[in-house]
Amino acid sequence: MAHFPQTAASQHMYAARAGRYNNSWHFPYAERLARIANPRPGQRILDLCCGTGLELFLLAEALNEEGTSDDSGVVIGVDVTAEMLAVAADRLSARPELANRVRLLRHDATHLETLVTADPFKLLEKHSFDTIVCSNAFVLFDDPDAVVASWREYLKRPVYVAARTHPDESHRGYESQNDYCSTHHREPGGKLVVDIPHEAAQRGGLTMERVARRMGLRFPSNRSWVTSVDSMRNVLERNGYHVEHIVELDHVSGHGATHITPDRVDELYESMTKSPAFSAMVAGAGPGVEMATVIRHGRPIFREELAKAADRDGRVLVSDTMYVYVARLAH
Repeated sequence: MAHFPQTAASQHMYAARAGRYNNSWHFPYAERLARIANPRPGQRILDLCCGTGLELFLLAEALNEEGTSDDSGVVIGVDVTAEMLAVAADRLSARPELANRVRLLRHDATHLETLVTADPFKLLEKHSFDTIVCSNAFVLFDDPDAVVASWREYLKRPVYVAARTHPDESHRGYESQNDYCSTHHREPGGKLVVDIPHEAAQRGGLTMERVARRMGLRFPSNRSWVTSVDSMRNVLERNGYHVEHIVELDHVSGHGATHITPDRVDELYESMTKSPAFSAMVAGAGPGVEMATVIRHGRPIFREELAKAADRDGRVLVSDTMYVYVARLAH
């Protein structure tokens, strides 16, 4: 059975969400993630899968030091969905003070090396970024290892800086060059800030992904590899990153941890069948696959898969946590 490729599935799903994306839990979450990214004036930041620009504009605002005319920093937003970028572009047109600090490019964030015609000014120079941010998108990718490995090429490399100092900093008027000594310190290079949902978060989508796999369909997410907080750490470390710290952000949607009770399973399934993700799954299956047929056949599988996560009372935990990872190149 033919399926949408990952990029086409994402575009189908987010094109339908673009107009209302900013009116969701993503907006307050973006503020929390931007604080973790901790941008500094003058930095170059790459915001991958930037969508409507929720993090992008917050990062850009921090690049100009208050009280100065320094406008040298830039945030480059990359996204594959035209409708999401159109919202970001409209927001940018209403923020002329950010015009010199924001650039928007339409491209697949998993294949930055092919971005040529969309980047005539060579904004994506390799090893030039202080920070790369990817928020609420990483579990869409088919091959997590290949993606983070490719992003390494765009972060600033760590460097060792040599300096000549005198052991006695209070001493002045040195007579001999031999009085000096050489010291070295390591500049850490650029950092990657990336998030994934907790393994028990967003249960509807997680369960539907398993349903799709059993039905030979492709749901537009890939969370099968996420089993704990260490899952993303392992991906990063085996691809040459050092994870500096992990932040667990709770109450992401504002509801906190909840439970799905047996009487709410069908309600959850019905809500999932009306989602853009479900629509993308069916559309991606090609002609001859009918929505009503998929809904009918998927219902008992959904119940079965969700029951696998239930406790002895039949309740299924739904986490409201995102894991955020801050990592740098290991060498």
